[in-house]
Amino acid sequence: MTTTKRMLSAKKVIAAIVLGLISGALLGAQQTIVLSPELEDQIAAQLGSKQVLILITMLQTAVLAGLATIAGIWAAPKVNLNKPLVWSRTSLVAALSIGLLSASFIAIAEKLVFAGSLGLSEKFEFSWLYFAGSVLYGGIIEELLIRFGLMSILIWLASKLTNTSDRNSIYIVGIVLAALIFAAGHLPATAQMLGLSNVTVARTLLLNFLPGIGFGYLYWKHGIAYAMLGHIATHVINQLILLPVLFNGIN
Repeated sequence: MTTTKRMLSAKKVIAAIVLGLISGALLGAQQTIVLSPELEDQIAAQLGSKQVLILITMLQTAVLAGLATIAGIWAAPKVNLNKPLVWSRTSLVAALSIGLLSASFIAIAEKLVFAGSLGLSEKFEFSWLYFAGSVLYGGIIEELLIRFGLMSILIWLASKLTNTSDRNSIYIVGIVLAALIFAAGHLPATAQMLGLSNVTVARTLLLNFLPGIGFGYLYWKHGIAYAMLGHIATHVINQLILLPVLFNGIN
């Protein structure tokens, strides 16, 4: 690796760490808001205050984002996933289309299938804190962790096991496995907010797995920047348009 490439890689890792600190602060602040009184007392007893939880979340997110970026920088070029960030109308349309499809699937399934069975509120309450955390942590950090880091490593491992790096099958396997892990990674938050039951687990896995397939496809075919754009578009369309319309308090 040349000196220029090392410097560029170092800048990417530093940028990921900084974004991890910011998004971790938003995520930690959101977590403290939705804590049950029991959990709040438990955290106060163990950590001293809720602010310590925010600091821990910041540091954890920053470290994971940095490590995932290092893993992606190493693995992505080995399996032809290191697409440069270039303007492409085709890639832009693909990212926005997958964002729209993902947002529509999540919002409609929530309204027609899960809201009634879980007793969710019929009124959507917008939160700037949650929105900012969704865009930054969900749209950028999760894509660094799951697609750029994990999916790149999975596909590299598959290429070694099959002794090939150009079969579509290894990319499909990587996309599916990464999407499954992405979906399962949302279960702790579900447990905190709704508890774990057959319905809540199915909801969490389904509403994250299928969009995860779309984001993985974007990473494969268009690059990590467009996977991030598709993920961000999902949150933006959902929280600014679809959920306010579908959950307007009118049955």
